Parts: sequence; structure tokens; C-alpha cells
Amino acid sequence: MIWNGLTIPDNPYFYDQDVVIYHADCRDILPHLPKVDTLITDPIWPNALPRWRHIDPMMLMQEMCEALNDTDRLVVQLGCDSGPRFLQVVPQRWPFLRVCWLDYACPSYKGRLLYTGDVAYAFGNPPASIPGRHVLPGKYTSRKSDELFERHNGRNKGGRRSTARETDDIPHPAPRRLQHVQWLVWVFSDSLILDPFAGSGTTGRAAKDLGRKAILVEIEEKYCRIAAKRMAQSVMRLEA
Repeated sequence: MIWNGLTIPDNPYFYDQDVVIYHADCRDILPHLPKVDTLITDPIWPNALPRWRHIDPMMLMQEMCEALNDTDRLVVQLGCDSGPRFLQVVPQRWPFLRVCWLDYACPSYKGRLLYTGDVAYAFGNPPASIPGRHVLPGKYTSRKSDELFERHNGRNKGGRRSTARETDDIPHPAPRRLQHVQWLVWVFSDSLILDPFAGSGTTGRAAKDLGRKAILVEIEEKYCRIAAKRMAQSVMRLEA
């Protein structure tokens, strides 16, 4: 099918003028996708949740890279409790670019860990130098959590509700902050974005809000359903 002048595989799970979602294994569909300028994703982490423990994250990441048509940049986001050693499988054709710190203004917690933010690793060629982006910053602070993925657990000593990083009653067990992904989209992408581990569709939502195009691939249909619902929400265009 033709989408925004590009030839893409037929039968997407969802599409509109900004975002296409495929319910598929990324290793099967990536060879058939057009070249994108930036891949922004949150892959299966090395210390994955129990439901994903049967997956070898390093092998999956390597096979994803092998299946991927050429792209200018890879931006891989990890939680602050996730080891980055599996990123050694990123091919040399995408040289290391920089680390980005994605802080939380209001930390959460997971077990005994104070969860203060995420980390993003960027590889490949820098994006175009444009007003507001002549230099590539390396830190952004999210000042609010996303209501859809928020779980409250009592009140802290100041009387405010504290947010727990538990996963049994939120739509996706490892969501990313939309503000963080919006920032990554602005800093590192120029036009077309790919997320081969799309989850609940945060990359697509960020792309829509910033006027970019995005192709999402997600293997679990229940998350495709959540992502499609988020894409159907009205767009609030954000200033860079």
C-alpha cells in the first residue's frame, strides 16, 4: 500500500495520515519497510519482567539490527535499572553518538530502587542542525507522569500521593514517559521514525504531537489495541 508517498506492507493493524501500526514480529516485517531517518525504541530489557524471561534480549536486539533497512540513527531508551551491555550488538555502521539523561521531577520507586529516570543511548549520524537544535542536549526532565500508566500507592509524609512502579494494574508493564519520548523525537528525528518494539505506542503519540510520521511494530495485539486508541486521540501540536 502507499502511505505518504511510501510503499509499505499491506494490512496494517492501524493507520492514519501520521502513524502506521503493524501487529507483527519486527524481525519479519523490518526488511519490507522503507528507509526511515531515525529508530527510537525501548526494547526488551536485559532484566526483563518475568513474562518476558524466555526472550534473549541481546539476540533479539542483534536480529532486529540485522533485519533493519539502513537508517541514519538509533536511539535506544533503557530504564535506570537496566544494564546497557546488550547494546554491544549495535553494528559499527551506527557509531556511538551520545548518552541522554531522562530525569523524573517526581521520582517513583520499584522495590528498593528509587526510580529517578531513564537513559537513552544514541548511535549514528547527528540530525540536521536547525534553529533550536544546533547543539544536541543530553538531559531532559519530565515534570509529570502519564495518567494512563500511573499507579498511586498511599500518601507520603507531605500528604501527596506517591507513585509506585508496580505493574499489575496498568495497561503496559514498562511504559515510557511521553514527555521524554517527545523530547527524543524533537532532538533526534527529522521526518520518519520507526519503533520496532512499540508497546503501548508512546513513540507514535510523540511523533503525532510533533508533526512527524511514524511506523510502529508490536508483537502483542493487546498493546497494538492500546496504541491504536492513543493514536486516535486528538493531536495537541507541541512547539519545539
